[in-house]
Formats: sequence, structure tokens, C-alpha cells
Amino acid sequence: MSHRSVGETSLAIRDVSAARCAVALRDHGHATVADVARRLGLSRPTVEAGLSAMVARAMVVETDGHTAGGRGVGRPARLFAFNNAAGYFIGVDIGIHRIRVAVADLAGGVVSWVDEQAPTGMSGPARLSMVKDLVHQALHSADVSVSDVVALAAAVSGMVNAEGRLIASVLLSEWEGVDVAGHLRAEFNCAVIVENDMRLAALAEHRFGAARLMDDVVFFFAGHRIAMGLLIDGELRRGHNSAAGEIGEMAFGTMLNASGDLTWRAAATGEEVFRQAAAGDAGSQAEVAEFVEGLAAGMALVTMAIDPDIVVIGGGLSGAGDVLLEPLRDSINAQIRVPVRPAIRGSELGTEAVVLGALALAGNEATDVRLGVRGLPAVSIDVAGARSSAQQGGRS
Repeated sequence: MSHRSVGETSLAIRDVSAARCAVALRDHGHATVADVARRLGLSRPTVEAGLSAMVARAMVVETDGHTAGGRGVGRPARLFAFNNAAGYFIGVDIGIHRIRVAVADLAGGVVSWVDEQAPTGMSGPARLSMVKDLVHQALHSADVSVSDVVALAAAVSGMVNAEGRLIASVLLSEWEGVDVAGHLRAEFNCAVIVENDMRLAALAEHRFGAARLMDDVVFFFAGHRIAMGLLIDGELRRGHNSAAGEIGEMAFGTMLNASGDLTWRAAATGEEVFRQAAAGDAGSQAEVAEFVEGLAAGMALVTMAIDPDIVVIGGGLSGAGDVLLEPLRDSINAQIRVPVRPAIRGSELGTEAVVLGALALAGNEATDVRLGVRGLPAVSIDVAGARSSAQQGGRS
């Protein structure tokens, strides 16, 4: 190994150690050098050097507090804390009917939330302008400058390539071929990731919801349409052509109209059909039974092809709870001819799943960019704070 490569290796090790020190403060609160050294199993000189490097980068601050008993003989032990406000990241859910924006600091604290209905028949350029405006509103409401934004992740419906360009989309057809990531990057001058909405919902359920501690996750969206997102070994599964999960028409085609939407006879929406069924309406009950059988057939096929740890059901129809889940479990199990009983649960994150997944992805990128090291432990999003903001009407 050359002297140069030895030096580069030593520098990389120092960078990783410094970043780990910052993450320890982020995840566990303020601490002394000795506390961090003990927590990470590093030497005191290594931690001192790492914290000094992070202070110089404004990622860590030295606080005015003292440790217990610190006023005795000698100097009191210094306390260090993670600088939550050293940067911010943004998650955006660009839906056909609604656009949601969440802003968080580098420690995962949600500081702003905007939720607006998108006008019916909105053009592609107008939708992109609305996304930009809502992000600016969210930043303004939290008194965060655009220059402080480190990363943004946007969720869209359809196939997205690695560069953030929408390849194909039924719902956002005007954006096909558009460099969505490039437009957002030019507006906010930060790292931008554009990803499929169902994959981000799966990521959110894996990190914060019904699929916690499970690595192979299938997320089914059942609402005005049927869609799917995958996590394999805890990682987003995109596939060679970014088409993993795009199985709606193939697996559920007989249940969808030409636009890819679910159609109902007993009422205008699926939610209303399920409410009527729960109230005892015979026609609605028959339609629910028919819907469950069709959904179960496609889900059983996908489930056996992937054999996941868990299947999570999200979307508006998941609000029906056991009225949907119990017969769905029974029907799927009846169609699987081997002794396998997949775990099937309703979403714990509801309509916020997609934007929380986008926020989680943006948080990963912001952490890596700001600390200068890839593969660090993911930041924990304040989900309770985010959902509280959402329940208060969408605006911070």
C-alpha cells in the first residue's frame, strides 16, 4: 500500500469516527467526551478529535451546562450536543388529489407541515408550480431559509429512473419524460431524490409503522386504485427498469376501469361501500365480498412470489379495518395451497405514509451529505409530531 493510500485510509477512518460521534449525540442527547467514548467503544483522543471536527463544521456545539459534581476540583467536564438546526430536509407527497409537504431538522424533528388539495384537471406545469409554492410556504412557516435545506425527497406515482425522471405514469402522464428532480434541484439548490410513492409508503411502514423490525415488506395500496411497493432486505426494491411493483393492471385488471381506477356499483366510493356493508346493506356486502375475492387472488399470487415477512394494506380502504382485513386474510389463506400463512396488517400510518417515507429518504440523504459519510444510522423522524401537525389542519 502506498503512503498516499495509507493517508487516505486514515483520513476516511477519522471522518467516519467524527460522524459517528455526531450521530451518537443526535440519537442519545448531550454528553461528555467520556460518555461518547464509552457509548461508541472509541478511545478518548479519537472522540475528542471527532467532536472538535464536528464543532468546526457546526454539526456539534459545546453547551454551557456542567456534569453532576463538575464544580469540584479541576475543570468541569465539557458537554456536547448535536446541532439540530445545522440543516433541514423535506419530504413531499405529490398526489393526484393532494400535495403534502413536511420539513424536519437534522435530528428528525418536524418543524413544518403543509397539506393542500390539488385542483381537479390541473396541468403538469401548474402542478409543479404548486409543489414549489407549497415547499416555500412550509419553509417560510418554520422560518427556515432555502439555503439551509440539505435534501428533498419527492414521491410520485409511476416509474422513476435513477436520475429522477418520470418514465411512465398513469396519474401524472404530463410529467412523463420530465426531469422532475432537476426542476426541484434548480429551485431549492439541494440534493433531490424522486421516488415511487408506494415504495416510500413501504419504507415508512418499515421504519415507523406496521412493518417495524421486518425486512421483507409488501405494501398494497387499496383506495381509488390498487398499487404496490416493495422492500427487500430492508432496501427499496426498484428493479432493473424501475418497474418493481407495477403490477396493478396485470394482477387486478378485471377490477379496474380504463383509467386504472377501481369502480363501484353500490356507492360512489369504496369507503362508502364498506360503510354501507358494515351497516348491513345486502348489495354493499355482496360487492365487498366480490372485491375481497378479486383482491385476494392477486395478493396471494404476489405474496407467494415474494414470500415477505409482512403484507401491509394501506390506502383509503384500509380504514375499513377488520371489515376488509378479516375476509381478506381468510381468502388469501384459502388460495395458498402450501402451509404458509402470511402476516397481513393494516397500515399504522394511514394517509401520511407516503410523505413520511419521503421524509425518511430525505433524512438519510441529508445525514450523509451534511456529515460527509455514507451509510450512517438513519435519523428517527418525529412521527408523532408530524401526525399532530397533520391533524391540526395541515399548516404549521
